[in-house]
Amino acid sequence: MGVGPKVVYLTILERISLDDSPRPVEEFIREAIVANPSWGLDPFTHSYSLLVGVTKYLEQHWNACEKEKRQPKFAFNLSSPYMIQGPCFVGPLDPLNVREQKLNRLYWKDYHAALKILTPREFEILCKKILSLLGIPKPVVTQYSGDEGIDFYGQLSIGDLIGHGPIYPVFESSLNAWMVGQAKHYLNIKVATPDIRDLVGAVYLGRSKAFGGSEVDKYKELDIRVCDPVFMLFFTTGEISQNGWALLKRSGVIGMDGEMVAAFLADKGVGVAINGSSKVFDSTKFISWLTS
Repeated sequence: MGVGPKVVYLTILERISLDDSPRPVEEFIREAIVANPSWGLDPFTHSYSLLVGVTKYLEQHWNACEKEKRQPKFAFNLSSPYMIQGPCFVGPLDPLNVREQKLNRLYWKDYHAALKILTPREFEILCKKILSLLGIPKPVVTQYSGDEGIDFYGQLSIGDLIGHGPIYPVFESSLNAWMVGQAKHYLNIKVATPDIRDLVGAVYLGRSKAFGGSEVDKYKELDIRVCDPVFMLFFTTGEISQNGWALLKRSGVIGMDGEMVAAFLADKGVGVAINGSSKVFDSTKFISWLTS
């Protein structure tokens, strides 16, 4: 059949669990071969011959996730480049903050599944809520239709993050930045470069108050001055194409695909309930947070 390292690597990513304990890559290769007898490979002979190639693909996946701030499907164990584990496996030497994040991230797949059943409008509202989690005091979600390519926005000052001073106004309150974004609820479609270009064009037109509708004072509170810094945000429930990621990187637009949005929400512990001594994802609590 001609099964090579890439096919085996992709199979390992599908099979490894989030909290899998550290094991040799060769062992994961054997399990993948045994689970796919149609490949016609010998588990022991080919697990050795495929080891270098599979490890190379694993390294590329890890490096790409680190570079793009994406959720990895596995993690290398610190003891050896030929030992891997689930990305949320809690090691005995992990600091407390790392342990906490890993335990929260155990539920990112639950968040990912929850994102897919939202309506497009609910996802826009969720993006507004993400701005709230970032510390923006009064984020806005725009009207559902005729939104001029802008779905949500908000303004943040450094003063919001570090405090405005106990009595008198402080300089930090003048350091303002805008966050303006577009939300795409896609299931089986990858976001391509035209979607990202649409957002960039919409933000520049919005800065100039150049709207196509008849409302002259549309988005009055979106008052982006000439020298105001603007972070353009592109969030989707689906995937982003390779060209899309390249454009995001080169343009400075901040993008999150569905897995990254899910990981962000998991880090924040949104919709998590306490069950005895452990946490569980509660879809009812998640929706309650979204609609509150």
